[in-house]
Amino acid sequence: MMKQLLFILTLFFATTVVAQKCELSVIDFGARGDGVTINTTSIQAAIDSAHHIFTLRNQKVRVVLPQGTYVSGTIYLKSGVTLHLDSGATLLGSTNPFDYVKDPTVRWTAFIFAIRQHDIAITGQGTIDGRGWEVANNMVNYIHLGLVEDPLKYDRPNESNRPENIHFRECDRVIVSGITLRNPASWNQQYDQCRHLLIENQTVDSKSYWNNDGVDIVDCQHVVIRNCNMDAADDVFCFKSHSVDGISEDVLVENCIGRSSANGIKFGTMTRGIFRNFRFHNITLYDTYRSAITLASVDGGALQDIVIDGLCATHTGNPIFLRFAERRQGTVNPCLKDIVLSNIYVEVPADKPDAGYSYEGPVEDLPRNISPSSIVGTPGHRIQNITLENIEIHYPGGSDSSYAFCGSDPQSLASIVERSAQYPEFSMFKELPAWGLYLRHADNITLRNVQMTVVGHDYRPCIVADDVNGLTIANAGSGARQTLVANGCSRVKAPGYRIVKQRAVTGLLEDPRQMSVDEPDGLGKRYKASRFGIKNNGTTLNTNSIQRAVDYIALQGGGCLEFYVGRYLTGTVRIPRGVHIFLHEGAIIVPSPNPYDHLLGYPASPLVFEDSTDHPTGLGLVEECK
Repeated sequence: MMKQLLFILTLFFATTVVAQKCELSVIDFGARGDGVTINTTSIQAAIDSAHHIFTLRNQKVRVVLPQGTYVSGTIYLKSGVTLHLDSGATLLGSTNPFDYVKDPTVRWTAFIFAIRQHDIAITGQGTIDGRGWEVANNMVNYIHLGLVEDPLKYDRPNESNRPENIHFRECDRVIVSGITLRNPASWNQQYDQCRHLLIENQTVDSKSYWNNDGVDIVDCQHVVIRNCNMDAADDVFCFKSHSVDGISEDVLVENCIGRSSANGIKFGTMTRGIFRNFRFHNITLYDTYRSAITLASVDGGALQDIVIDGLCATHTGNPIFLRFAERRQGTVNPCLKDIVLSNIYVEVPADKPDAGYSYEGPVEDLPRNISPSSIVGTPGHRIQNITLENIEIHYPGGSDSSYAFCGSDPQSLASIVERSAQYPEFSMFKELPAWGLYLRHADNITLRNVQMTVVGHDYRPCIVADDVNGLTIANAGSGARQTLVANGCSRVKAPGYRIVKQRAVTGLLEDPRQMSVDEPDGLGKRYKASRFGIKNNGTTLNTNSIQRAVDYIALQGGGCLEFYVGRYLTGTVRIPRGVHIFLHEGAIIVPSPNPYDHLLGYPASPLVFEDSTDHPTGLGLVEECK
């Protein structure tokens, strides 16, 4: 009966309304803009009727929401249909999770779906409000009641089980223009494998719940994003690839503003396919917790031919983070190369940039001082052909070597673990040895007119390059007062910098054979404490470095951590079974005088052995806590 009524309505509007202005109102299909009535069926009926008109006459039709508040669950936009929200119109998400569909094709939940459609649009000056906080918390309640199955990882439902505001999959000729998008329960708007996509003049307020990105572009081609203002609790402009066959190309982002409790421009983390020919112009970012720019290829993807020209980022946790590794396989020839970053201004504050967000970024990966920009590959995945030009970065300085320390000598640099399989964030290495720029496993890096300044004192050098082949710094300017440490590098040209050249040593990478020495005294393989960045100056707090060392040794099947002459300051360290501590004559382990550096309920010694029969050995001394 419903299908017959829909067919009659379609014929009626096809013979009357279409001839006049190709427009349908949801009011004529029974929708009520009273903020209470659930209008899912009425709005869907209007869309289906407009789609039938398009099919009969090949004429696009607008479905209009007049001024009012229209509550709805999931609706599907269809070919030839424009969903138009008049000024003062709000499409308001139901707070009942069961009013939303988890589409069997894409296996995501969304407020507005379009699957394999073409010539579709969402336009107007109205608002789409997903009421994400309410619907997500109601979902949590249903999970606890056993009504919904969900792992509830991190005490929140999986992203795919929370409704996005918009999810378009495999659509062609798409326009989303003028509207305001607010309060999604998951990602805000995801466009997956779409072509000829225009997103313009949007206002986004996407910070009602976890994982609230601004916009996610997944394996899309021929995309324009312009004149948008996005405030997001997660990444603002996010580009992904979910398929090894995916291709993202010909993307332009221009004249946009972003605020984020994560990253501003973000490639990743899921990057399995190919990314090429991306252009960014005139981007403004502020109050960004993580990096203004993150280009990460860690899933076998190929990132190349990317230009970011004209970006201003203020009150931002980190300027630039480029990362190439492989935690899973993707396309045939993974790479991160041919990147140009130019005409960029960044201010990094001393405080937490996203303070005040409902869902702030975590205080993570400590201890570390303010992190530098970093371009970091891995031994088998080298970053290539990177140009930084006309860039000005201001750092707050004030780094405290007693709080966190990473030396720039060859042994200390060798102790920085590669972390190839770890989630890529600028803070993943904790303390880094430079205050301005850290380079590792890269080829052909050019800095032209790059000015980096620091307020006050920082114990670290400005730039540290470790295993870089081809580093050129031109027009250093204030860099004449700065230091460049080049460790194991070739073809380094940096007039104006004080260059400290070093020969790389074999150290802690990710091969335990590089750390092992002889096996005397029945204590197993021996590892020098200095190889892990552990300092014997009596002032550097070594708690995390020692804990990292003994945990690493335990993973290798056990062994002995050797301390040579000097004073080693530390808080409480747990020593795993199978790990021995050997103190050479003159080595003293000194407990920190700060009680907060020690764990409550542990004995007086700063070293706590899991095997009670173990204890430090050798000729050195372990002082007791006072």
